[in-house]
Amino acid sequence: MLVEELEKPSVVVITEEFGVIATRVALMKGRASLRQLVLPYPLESREEAECRAIGREYYPKLLELLGVVP
Repeated sequence: MLVEELEKPSVVVITEEFGVIATRVALMKGRASLRQLVLPYPLESREEAECRAIGREYYPKLLELLGVVP
């Protein structure tokens, strides 16, 4: 069953490094309108505090992409 059939919003969360790939795969799979949240790259070399700050910064955008009203 597809996410669309469940009528659930979906967002793919990726880093800048994979933006082009994610877009191409979405197009190939017929999901041109797939919503993407693009985080800075790289994340693995950042300190935990910086990753948490990025999470706090991008969380409102994730909610917006999911259609959640604050």
